[in-house]
Amino acid sequence: MMKKISVILAFIALSLIIPAIAHAGGWDYQGSDVFTHQSKIFLSGGGDFKICLSSNSKSGYYELYDEDPFDRDDVVYSNGIRGLYYKTAGSHDFDSHGCHVFRNIGKYVDGDQAEFYLAKYSGGNSKVYAWD
Repeated sequence: MMKKISVILAFIALSLIIPAIAHAGGWDYQGSDVFTHQSKIFLSGGGDFKICLSSNSKSGYYELYDEDPFDRDDVVYSNGIRGLYYKTAGSHDFDSHGCHVFRNIGKYVDGDQAEFYLAKYSGGNSKVYAWD
C-alpha cells in the first residue's frame, strides 16, 4: 500500500514539475497524451519543438511525424536522424529528464502551424509531454 502511495505522489510531483520547468525556459506547454502506438496531435508554430517521455514509458523506437491530411505524413528528422531510441534507464537520444528537442522545424509549418504526433514501435503505454 505504501508503495502505491509513493508512486502516486511521485506522479503528481512530476506532473507539476515538468510544466513549471518548461515554462521557465520559454516553452509553451502543448499538453500530454498516454498512447500505445500514436499520440494525439500537438500544434507548433515553428522554431523548436520539445517532447518528454514519462519515466514509466516503454523503451523502444519513437518517431515524430508531421500530420498531413492530403498526403503521406512526413517524418520529422532531428540532427539528420530519422527516429529516436528511448530507454527508461537513459539514452543518447533523450536527456536525463527523458526529453528531446527538435530544432528548426519551421519547414513543417503549413499555414499557421505544424501538426505533430509521436509514434512508437513497441508495445505498452507511454506518456508524452509536448512544448512549442
